[in-house]
Amino acid sequence: MIKRTTFDKVDLLLIDTDLNARQGVRTILLNNGFREITQGSDITRLRDILTRTMPDILLCGTEFPDGSIFDVIRDIRHNRLGNNPFMPIIVFLDEPTPALVAKVMNSGADDVTMKPISTKALMDRLDTQINNRRPYIVTDDYVGPARRGDNTANAIHPPNLLQAKSYGGKLDFVEIQRGIDEAQTAVESKRLQNIGPEISALVGKLVPMLDKPAVSPAAAGGLQMLIDINRETITRLEGSKFDHVISLCLAMIKVSESISQKVGDSPDKTQVKLLKPLSQAVQAGFSGGFTTAEVAQQIVKRIGVHLD
Repeated sequence: MIKRTTFDKVDLLLIDTDLNARQGVRTILLNNGFREITQGSDITRLRDILTRTMPDILLCGTEFPDGSIFDVIRDIRHNRLGNNPFMPIIVFLDEPTPALVAKVMNSGADDVTMKPISTKALMDRLDTQINNRRPYIVTDDYVGPARRGDNTANAIHPPNLLQAKSYGGKLDFVEIQRGIDEAQTAVESKRLQNIGPEISALVGKLVPMLDKPAVSPAAAGGLQMLIDINRETITRLEGSKFDHVISLCLAMIKVSESISQKVGDSPDKTQVKLLKPLSQAVQAGFSGGFTTAEVAQQIVKRIGVHLD
């Protein structure tokens, strides 16, 4: 039996400063069965709506006098705004230049379409979000639908509330929230896993800089970056499945602080030699090489760092 879509229960958010475009899109939506359409013309209203409700999809323009839609999309994807970072987002473009399209997609939008909006173009894109959503990827600086060329081997399949509503499924808020929370936990885990390579890359740059007669201001700056990354990481690790990595981050902070105290003087080579094995241990902790705090503490002692 072929499932039929029905849009009367879909909560759709339509935000655009272009009144003609907004009215035209609303007419298309009404003609195709949408009934729950909330409209707005500014970023302030958009942010306000997202803090109070959970729309199933967002349709929006790009030009607003009171803020950046790209910042809003990133805030949604990074779970800083609203309560569904996986909400489908389709952006309307006045002039779809390659640079603008890239900017939209790199912010985390699902799709774009050119104004004036045609019925076919809009409904085709809605159908894609319902039946063929792209998987989500997580990198150092991006969370959102996979873009062209992205590696999707370890991508996350986002919960699709829009699909469930469009096919008339019975929805339980608790189940909806559970699905969103589970997917967001997977996103956060992948973001944490990206920290290991980031720390390793920074250590790889720092070690040659510290192989000098004196600790330079530039090296001291790099050490401070390493300290800051590890401090931030610790706050994110608490309560996560990677909290066993905390002692390694503490060890790296202690070693980095010790070396940074020698600005203008000869670095302690013994301390410098600890940075690389510590960074390798951090990566191992995130990749499943060990999974308990006890093992991490043993590694710290074996490397030669005393935390007490």
